[in-house]
Amino acid sequence: MVIYAILFAAALSTAYVLMPMLERLGKRAKLMDQPDDRKVHVLPTPRLGGVGVALSLVATFGVAVVINAHEWTTPSPDPGTLVPILAGALLVFAVGLWDDVSPVPPRRKLFVQLVAAGFIVGSGILITRFTLAGETYELGLWAYPFTMLWIVMITNAFNLIDGLDGLAGGLVVIAAFTCSVVLIVRGEEAAAMLLVGLTGATFGFLIFNYHPARIFLGDSGSLLAGFLLAVTAIVGRQKGATTLATAVPLLIFALPLADTLVSIVRRLLRSPLQSPERVLSQIFSADKGHIHHRLLSMGLSHRNTVLLFYVLATICSALALFLMEVP
Repeated sequence: MVIYAILFAAALSTAYVLMPMLERLGKRAKLMDQPDDRKVHVLPTPRLGGVGVALSLVATFGVAVVINAHEWTTPSPDPGTLVPILAGALLVFAVGLWDDVSPVPPRRKLFVQLVAAGFIVGSGILITRFTLAGETYELGLWAYPFTMLWIVMITNAFNLIDGLDGLAGGLVVIAAFTCSVVLIVRGEEAAAMLLVGLTGATFGFLIFNYHPARIFLGDSGSLLAGFLLAVTAIVGRQKGATTLATAVPLLIFALPLADTLVSIVRRLLRSPLQSPERVLSQIFSADKGHIHHRLLSMGLSHRNTVLLFYVLATICSALALFLMEVP
């Protein structure tokens, strides 16, 4: 367990050092998220937090490589097994950063996400079966589109829920920590190492993002975190009959998924019978109809709304761990 503590500390400390620097850079470069009637914040805020999270993960990966090369700890997972995941993550991060600098059409963002998901299924990471109500169902050839849909859905779920200071970051920390516990128990040390790094990096960011936020995660950060969580949640599912119950990942991502599904349905019903490009634009457009916005309109404070999400996410994650099958 020593390696996980080292990697968490490395990611946390790197993010903590980088965030004030990126805050100043964002202000100088005018890479600011401007307030408008669809957003909650009232002051322009730098949106380069995702860059800090990504750089913290790079630093953590470097530490892991050194540890593995010298076999300083046991277990000493091989970071090389993460190359396909990191390649896809780099693509998703890049299109997110592009969107933070200059808006990218939803169709283009979705295309890049599908290419990144294609890297994953091409490397053999697939949801080949799912377990529901005690019954296991084989997907066969449907494993490929099903896995890609899962990855794209979770990736965007964390992006769409990023609407309040500390909300997406806190949910990423809870989900990443929970998934890392699942992976450690199931012997997937390399993927667990990646998520421990994500937990530390996002926690370091969250120190500067909690209300009132000094820096935002941006699309680069929320898409990167969502992608890594989506992929690592299915690592190991293709190995043998002792797969994770479907309820486990669904519980861990319950809040972002529920908010995303409700938002998609609401936006489609608002403007039906449009061209595919218009539908995509409508789905990815910002509004104040999310669950957290509704709680604010009911009189709950900004901080209490975020804390409520934290509590609910923690309960769901604890239940997921309770239901987890141990090989």
